Amino acid sequence: MAENSTKSDRVGGLIWLLLGIGLCIGSKRIGLGNFHKPGSGFMPFLSGAMMGLFGAILLFYSCETKLSRKERFEAQNVRLRANWINLFRDWKNFFFTLLALFGYALLLNVLGFPLTTFLFFFFLFRLTETEKWLMPLFLAGVMMGFSYLLFSVWLGCQFPRGVFGLG
Repeated sequence: MAENSTKSDRVGGLIWLLLGIGLCIGSKRIGLGNFHKPGSGFMPFLSGAMMGLFGAILLFYSCETKLSRKERFEAQNVRLRANWINLFRDWKNFFFTLLALFGYALLLNVLGFPLTTFLFFFFLFRLTETEKWLMPLFLAGVMMGFSYLLFSVWLGCQFPRGVFGLG
């Protein structure tokens, strides 16, 4: 993390820390309530606390060590080359994720909620984990099961059954 330290990281960390503190103060004025009966400022307070925490972590790590000018220049060149290489991969992943969302919407009525959800998550996990097949299959099954329990069982949402009558 030390080679990524820049002045902009310190400034950004300080800004996020101050915004988090400001959000916590403002939400405390609205009223936090308690854990069993939260007030309208409870969630903004938690958000501000997390924002401030992450800002403090960024500020701490950016101030921790100083690199020599040559080390910073070399690290910046390596990051710049990696960014150009990753830019294409990120756009490709964005495009395929968007395509998967459209496919999910189109196939939901045809295949039903469980099968479409499984295929959707499998595609997304397979997109990021290109070497192995078992982990994306397992994670897709877990996410499909969790989604089914959450939406169909606990929340009582009704989803299309599809041609196989699943759901």
